[in-house]
Amino acid sequence: MEKIFSVQDRQNAFEFVLSAARENDRIIALVQVGSGAAGYRDDRSDLDFVIALDSDESMPEVMEYMHQKISGMFEILFFTQSEPRHLQNYILSNLLEIDIGYGGYENAAAWKPAFKVLYDRSGTVEEKMIRSREWMDDHIYGDKQKKDVAVACEAVWVRLMHAAVAIHRGNLFRAIGELEYVRKLYIDLLGDRYRLESGLNREIDRLPEKEKKAIKSTFVTGENQADLWTSLLNLTKLVYQELEGHSIPVTQEMLFEYYKDLRD
Repeated sequence: MEKIFSVQDRQNAFEFVLSAARENDRIIALVQVGSGAAGYRDDRSDLDFVIALDSDESMPEVMEYMHQKISGMFEILFFTQSEPRHLQNYILSNLLEIDIGYGGYENAAAWKPAFKVLYDRSGTVEEKMIRSREWMDDHIYGDKQKKDVAVACEAVWVRLMHAAVAIHRGNLFRAIGELEYVRKLYIDLLGDRYRLESGLNREIDRLPEKEKKAIKSTFVTGENQADLWTSLLNLTKLVYQELEGHSIPVTQEMLFEYYKDLRD
């Protein structure tokens, strides 16, 4: 394997993708998204692009064109292509990751606030993306929040009860598994509220310090029952606070009575 990519390697790859896109008349615009659009986060930041096509019918042809160009220029360690998501993922032999999404330029929309139009033959893509931000967050996070709340209301109390029984029985790994499941639901709810991507905790580091401190209070830091009970109690309070105003079959008070009965 080559050495791990440098900042110059990343810049060279960036310039190659830009040049390859410009050479294809079916590619109307190339947009950089992710951290690179606003200034790379650090030396290990990858490259993320969106290619705006003259029409959706051109997609298979252009995706194959970009694959041939990139694989002809660089040694590819890993490649995958998702047709439903119109997405290609490349990992070069120096571990630089390049992600490219595809879509018709008429439907250009910014799914994230950070984007930079590198070139645009139509002169309309940037305006479309700016306008799309007016409703995109509510469209994405509003629908997701409804789903996450519904799942949480249906599942958290059961999982918390299972965690309590596991702690009572001394089943350490079962208890941790149940707590992790509920913590994930809780973090999803926080992500929805703060308009942050919670999948794999991608943007959760951007939460206010008080929220991050609350999440940390639910971590299991010891293997004894007392530590597990503390994590369970903290997580119960937090998730029920986040779900305040929503209907949950088992109330927080009922759970605390359940916990007390198991601990006595």
